[in-house]
Amino acid sequence: MLRTQALEAYIAPARAYPAFWRIIVGIATGFGVYMFGATFILWFGFEPLTRIFPEMEGMDAFTLIYGNGTTPGQMALILATFIPMGLAAFAMAAWHWRGPASILGPKTGFARNFFIAIAVLAAANIIFFVVERLIAPAVYTPNLPFAAWTKNLIWAVPLLFIQTTSEELVFRGYLLQQLAARFNNPLIWMLLPALLFGAGHYDNTIDPKLALLVVFATTLFGVIAADLTRVTGSLAAAMGLHFANNFVALLLVGVPGELSGLALYHAPFTMEDTSVLVNYIFLDIAVLSLIWIVVRRMLR
Repeated sequence: MLRTQALEAYIAPARAYPAFWRIIVGIATGFGVYMFGATFILWFGFEPLTRIFPEMEGMDAFTLIYGNGTTPGQMALILATFIPMGLAAFAMAAWHWRGPASILGPKTGFARNFFIAIAVLAAANIIFFVVERLIAPAVYTPNLPFAAWTKNLIWAVPLLFIQTTSEELVFRGYLLQQLAARFNNPLIWMLLPALLFGAGHYDNTIDPKLALLVVFATTLFGVIAADLTRVTGSLAAAMGLHFANNFVALLLVGVPGELSGLALYHAPFTMEDTSVLVNYIFLDIAVLSLIWIVVRRMLR
């Protein structure tokens, strides 16, 4: 049964004012808050960042935001633009007379579920790395000196947490709750937000088949995160899984030229190596599915 007691408790605050027009106006408001906030950060946050990251001097903030995040400074700018996305989720919920805490779910067990998801993904990646070393070791190229990398973690980890949490607040928080309060069909409240989440990762600069596979993989991640939210009745597990996943992808091993400016190592392929990436994405999907099964069992 998809609509668990935990889910019903989680969406209870959304049932007070479930009118569809409020969802439409809420989404429009959230989009406006996000765009205005991101623009504000680009206008007024870029110059202070150039003092910390001199390599960004003379560049255009609005060009960099659509760039590939190949330096720590560029990544700081990109991650900072997710701050208003989290605020947008709270602005959307306000149209339903709901406070920010109602999106997160109950406090009881929140930290436990958050760290269980992180621990399972971390363990799975360690096992994967060890097996890879034994079977077909890949050559990872150092990107940042370890000292510089650890120094960057001081600000990169909080910004990464904001980025992943903001996305969860919107897609597995506000949208899932309000749609589930308004519609019984899981294709609407579970799959639709995941599809929107996946579509947001479409990249028209790479091979179209690869781009669609990336969308599929991120949509699947959205469905898994929604399922964890459905089972637990809070965003904790989804937040932990998302944070740990992006920590590995953005801060540990990045794809050269693709949001890899903060990565400790670079993978031995680029976004142009379509056939290699297709294999890696299918492998990631398999690993993610196993992580999902383990997390589900541990959260019971």
